Amino acid sequence: MKRAFVFLVALMLLSGEVFSQNLTQSVRGVVVDASTGESLVGATVILVGVEPIVGTATNVDGEFLLGSVPVGRHSFKVSMVGYQPLAVNEQMVTSSRELNLKVELHKSVTELDAVVVSVKKDAPLNSMSTVSARQFTVEETQRYAGGLSDPARLASSFAGVATPSVSSNGISVRGNNPGGLLWRVEGVEIPNPNHFANLTVVGGGMITVLSNQMVANSDFFTGGFSAEYGNALSGVFDIKLISGNERKRNYTMQAGLLGIDFATEGPFAHGKQATYALNYRYSAMGLIAPFLPDDAGILRYQDFSAKLTFPTKRAGTFTVWGLAALDGIDMDALESTEWEANTDRDNSQTALYMYAAGLSHRVNLTGKSYLNTSVAATGSGLSHEEQRVQLDLSELPQSDVENNLWRVTLQSVLSTRFGERHSNRTGFYINRLGYNVNLSQALADGEQPTLIADQSGSSMLFQAFSQSRVMLTNRLSLNVGLHALYFHLTKQHSIEPRMGVKFDLTSRSSLGFAYGIYSRIEHLPVYFVRSSGAMPNKDLDLMKSEHFILSYNIKINDNLRFCVEPYFQQLRDIPVAPIGYLSTVNTEEDVFFNHQLVSKGSGHNVGVDFTLERFLSKGFYYLATASVFDSKYKAIDGIERNTRFNRNYVLNLLVGKEWQLGRAKNNILGANLRLNYMGGNRREPIDYAASLAAKDVVYSESGARAYSAQFDDMPVVSVALSFRRNKPRYSAVWTVQVLNALGTKEFKTDYYNLKTGTIDSKFDGVMVPNISYRVEF
Repeated sequence: MKRAFVFLVALMLLSGEVFSQNLTQSVRGVVVDASTGESLVGATVILVGVEPIVGTATNVDGEFLLGSVPVGRHSFKVSMVGYQPLAVNEQMVTSSRELNLKVELHKSVTELDAVVVSVKKDAPLNSMSTVSARQFTVEETQRYAGGLSDPARLASSFAGVATPSVSSNGISVRGNNPGGLLWRVEGVEIPNPNHFANLTVVGGGMITVLSNQMVANSDFFTGGFSAEYGNALSGVFDIKLISGNERKRNYTMQAGLLGIDFATEGPFAHGKQATYALNYRYSAMGLIAPFLPDDAGILRYQDFSAKLTFPTKRAGTFTVWGLAALDGIDMDALESTEWEANTDRDNSQTALYMYAAGLSHRVNLTGKSYLNTSVAATGSGLSHEEQRVQLDLSELPQSDVENNLWRVTLQSVLSTRFGERHSNRTGFYINRLGYNVNLSQALADGEQPTLIADQSGSSMLFQAFSQSRVMLTNRLSLNVGLHALYFHLTKQHSIEPRMGVKFDLTSRSSLGFAYGIYSRIEHLPVYFVRSSGAMPNKDLDLMKSEHFILSYNIKINDNLRFCVEPYFQQLRDIPVAPIGYLSTVNTEEDVFFNHQLVSKGSGHNVGVDFTLERFLSKGFYYLATASVFDSKYKAIDGIERNTRFNRNYVLNLLVGKEWQLGRAKNNILGANLRLNYMGGNRREPIDYAASLAAKDVVYSESGARAYSAQFDDMPVVSVALSFRRNKPRYSAVWTVQVLNALGTKEFKTDYYNLKTGTIDSKFDGVMVPNISYRVEF
């Protein structure tokens, strides 16, 4: 009977495959000139690896359509006379929706150039980039273990990147503070786009506001970025949003342990070119909150993102885009018998929001230039109240925060190709920065909150740039530009030259060098700290970083590449305290930042990044990265110290395999593993005598140099399994993801133990599982 039951179950599972059909789907897209955006007529698009050859050519609008492409992984080759051919590799074709490709071709130096140059899969979309840049795809965020479908966590797999903690998706690039990263969406600078942003790590949060259902292929930079990027010190996350399907309406619904997700895209009207793409997410814990105890400390979050595209025949293309997020968490104090740390005595109510919305217009002015103009409104806010329960069980206010920041942006960028050898991008960004900041905090247990900052108003931030790419010879290219920034609040400016050179040693290898000066304004509340009735931090200079980067790339074969990048970054005008070791380069969270600063610090980051990557081919891929670095700074006393984020090394290994299953090979099973091994976080020294006297942790260099000691190294193992089932009218995807599967513990906080009267440290082993089911139709 048991054998019969097993046989019956197996028969039921296989029956759907016995009579399965070979499912196909259409692949469509557009081919344009990378410099001007002009549609390319007559470009050929070929499906690689099939017999007989399947291909087509683009029409008068640069559009193409390949019908009846079998579901599964496929590669495409796009070519046109006078342009470098492009290989678009390992694209997922599913039964549920058409695959839509936007292909940008770069001009060849001469139309008779006999050398075939294949653009690598990891090459950035931005052609003005020389080194330390790579493209990432939304499909990678779904596939890579440890990513949790989050673009920010995906970036931590790249060379030179470390996360400050497992529980945060903050991005520390080459030893820098995560707050030095620039986030852009649709070319516009936006606030930190993470849920529960900046609460535990500046520049980080729990998970990115943008669902991967809305993210198109985008760029990530770890240094040496071109002149169009300003107000950034360490790196750039330049995110593009998908455009809706012009031919069909598609829908995606997903439910999992982290929440629910609904997405839709398509034309506003059939036969018209205007399209929409929308996405909404809500946290699973928020859904079940009504059934849980009031003191459960539920993390509630939701977000919405959209992109509406309106092409016109002569006036160019108008795009309306936006994203918004709401977060909240209320915490109740423990019972008095359970108090161990002072934070166990706190009641708190926290709410956050973030938004960014813009109207963009792109128009071709001539066959050799186009203008991209945007108007945007962005902002973020935090409301936080905290009360501490006293020994007599009465409550005293502990802190009160109302922090609202907003920005209105006008920007315009003109891209021009002056010839086969020279293209230029020139533009400006005008930002009006608004703020309403009111911060107060009790400086000692039992005291009333003290006002830290109270300021409202606005200021201006101006930026302008010009960047050119010049092919000096068939093998030597030069990217050179200048960025200028002026911050009206502090009356500070920065003139920043940028330069990159790339020399093709062979058709498969290249040597590159990049140099640039970069600056960034501080988080606005830092400027409004009060001291003796004044705001001394308004006198701060712009912190600056000077990058020097070498790069060697070799394409070992069509699917395997190796890259090594040694670098040196010189930091100057670092904000530091007038006395002691405090500096903004070490800030973990700055909600209650209350220190006078002077721009008298300096520092450096030096290291080397290694990448060995096998692109997904025949169902198998791996990515191995290693970063060895040293991050140091000097405070006003001239003593050299480690920065808080100086882990010294980060090692990553990602490996994955896909199998096409079923008689018709319509279904795909994927298994992915990530091994991440990092040096421990730096430890801030404690003044134990002062801490015991204050019955609270007091950090001081009384016994040891700041950040000289490290916590233990961190091995983090993550896994991801997926199964895609393609049906004629829909696709279903089951996914199991586990971040930190071994539960590796990491340092969380130091605290005064109310029960033992000692200073203790708390370590948490956060394991994040997510089981989800997604339907696409």
